[in-house]
Amino acid sequence: MIRRRRLLLLCVGVVALCVLGLVLFVFPTAHHVKVVRVVRTDQVGPQITSTPALPAASAGVQPGRKPVYEEGPDTPSTPAAAAGNATGGASAPAHPALPSGATASFARLSATLPGRVELAVAPLGAGSAQVLGADTPARGWSTTKVPVLVALLKARGAQGLSASEKLLAHSAITESNNESILDLFADLERIKGGLAGASAYIQELFSSSGDDETVVATAPPPPGAVTTFGQTEWSSSEAVKFFRALGNRCLLPADQSSYVLNLMENVEPSESWGLGSAGFSSVAFKGGWGPEASGAYLVRQSGIVDVGSSRGVAVSIVAFPPAGSSSFSTGTQMLTDTAVWLRHELRLVPRTASGCSAE
Repeated sequence: MIRRRRLLLLCVGVVALCVLGLVLFVFPTAHHVKVVRVVRTDQVGPQITSTPALPAASAGVQPGRKPVYEEGPDTPSTPAAAAGNATGGASAPAHPALPSGATASFARLSATLPGRVELAVAPLGAGSAQVLGADTPARGWSTTKVPVLVALLKARGAQGLSASEKLLAHSAITESNNESILDLFADLERIKGGLAGASAYIQELFSSSGDDETVVATAPPPPGAVTTFGQTEWSSSEAVKFFRALGNRCLLPADQSSYVLNLMENVEPSESWGLGSAGFSSVAFKGGWGPEASGAYLVRQSGIVDVGSSRGVAVSIVAFPPAGSSSFSTGTQMLTDTAVWLRHELRLVPRTASGCSAE
């Protein structure tokens, strides 16, 4: 009886072992699936904590440099703002042409010069004119040849200048030839009814540029002078108004304005002192000079730095050298020294358009 029970227990044990073995053989993947899940859970951590990929615009940014897509103080925050700044929109600041320390710097320059110098600058874009030194009305001399040419072009209208007048204009501006400008002024007189009418027409140009102070001279020129209009008392602060308006194409149509400015950009080398010798990459100018009652030569220049650019600046410089046999050469050197100083001080930055309303 006991032997039969042992045999029965042995059989039950054998059957249990067989069943367990069969289970392990038939379902071997259950434990393997659990192991795979553990491995995947371990990999999730590094993927979540890694640095996100940069936008495509930042490709090639070097370590330590600000990514190009990051906004900074000089970066517009929206596409609309970017477009406004690029085209001279209202959001662009109106930077002055000269920095705040220019007055003291100009005083130091003036102390090294043999005579007095007066300077006025005015950006073609938004911004006020700045005057350094005194602002004395002084004879315009040959700088007034530019207003005469502009007046004749305006009077001619769409007809423009004749071939012979263009030759005279080239000679009058690039060579400062007196006979050429007198011939052009005579043409203006014929259109406007004489000396008074032609002079008044030039004065209207001054007024339209915002200059209500300058009166075009009509009295016979004194000894040593050949033109009436060259005796016009023209201060630096008023002169920059005219050249600012010319540079902004406010006095003439764009093509005629460019024609005048191109002549001013091609002044012959012998008269390219001052603004023409200061190292500006682009400058249009006209000089003028003549004897004063003191016996000294007054020497002056007016023009535009950075012609045709939103950074352009109108400039007028007047030098009062001491009397003497070298008065003229001293005056031209004073203009050159001042123009070199100006090149280092001038802030040529894009500005918003100022429009053509008289100021």
